[in-house]
Amino acid sequence: MVQEKKFQVNMTKEALTSFMVTSYYSRLGGWFSIILGLAGVGMAVREIFFREQTDIPSLAVYVIIALICLVANPITLLSKAKRQLENSDSYKKPIEYTLYPEYLEVCQGEEHLEVGWELIYKIKMTGKMVAVYTSRINAFVWPLSELGAEKSSILSRVVQYTQEFHPILSGNLKEYRKKD
Repeated sequence: MVQEKKFQVNMTKEALTSFMVTSYYSRLGGWFSIILGLAGVGMAVREIFFREQTDIPSLAVYVIIALICLVANPITLLSKAKRQLENSDSYKKPIEYTLYPEYLEVCQGEEHLEVGWELIYKIKMTGKMVAVYTSRINAFVWPLSELGAEKSSILSRVVQYTQEFHPILSGNLKEYRKKD
């Protein structure tokens, strides 16, 4: 009989930043921002190299668009993650998770939540974190650095416990599927 698996995590700036960047750039708005920024770069290059007379006001607009989309947006996400980590009470205390075959238990201080595996919508892993989504916008974020030596055991259980409900898995999690 499989027993529960307990672990505790503290949110890290790297994991939260990875989550926010991944979330932003996996949506239509993030893709649009990249496309608009690259278009700004392309138009600026065209204005400089392929026009007889460079139109300075147009060039300035293209450069500003490119800078906002390709530089300012990522910097804003980084600073937002830092601010959120510093100001949110939920990140100041560790969160304890317990994996049961029937559900995921989440505890922080006096707060307690049980989430059935059927409610897991998506599981995504980056180089810094694992996000266990319960909806398109809500997720439990686990910094990989906090999982330590238990990482493989934890990820195997989460993937196997949710397998029958077919959540969306990032490609790097498919290796944890149960082999029949």
